[in-house]
Amino acid sequence: MTDPSVSPATATIRPRRNLRWILIGVLAICLGGLGSAVLYTSVADATSVLKANRTIHRGELIGPSDLGPVSLGSHLGVETVPAERAAELIGKTALLDLSDGALVTPASIGEPEVVPGFSRLGLKLAPGQVPVSPLPAGTSVVLVPITTGNDGKSAGSAYRATIAVAPASLADGSTSLEVMVADADSDEVARLAAAGRLVVVKRAL
Repeated sequence: MTDPSVSPATATIRPRRNLRWILIGVLAICLGGLGSAVLYTSVADATSVLKANRTIHRGELIGPSDLGPVSLGSHLGVETVPAERAAELIGKTALLDLSDGALVTPASIGEPEVVPGFSRLGLKLAPGQVPVSPLPAGTSVVLVPITTGNDGKSAGSAYRATIAVAPASLADGSTSLEVMVADADSDEVARLAAAGRLVVVKRAL
């Protein structure tokens, strides 16, 4: 029988709880917390490392704007160089080709390598004495001596060389580059270059 002391208007109706929706809610909270923890860990583990801001060819000197920072998760296991070391690498030489955006590794930039039995020479040549086509590091060339009067007469034997640092145009119109030649040829090549009597020839050797 219905209790007459309890009126229908004041009776409390207890809502029915759906156990499935409760479990879904608890699961969503747990997954949300787990996702936040993973995100926090990923951000906390991220480190600032160096990348190439442009394509850098082997043998090129590193300038102040050539490298920049990028955030990288340490869990990737990639060998990198910390961003705070950027100043140490300015003026160093690219030992490997670096594409635009590539990560800098400890082996990609350093001091120029000198191959045993060879010498590295810096040359400064006048316009017309260096090809205008690209001469990236590693290109084989021939250094041809010319006479002082440029009369087409033989001025001695040519010297085989390898481009160590790609040519760069200077403010006075001349071109600077660095080559590797055999030790036995280095003194004569240096003298010819100082006298402006060398022409760089690119051809199949």
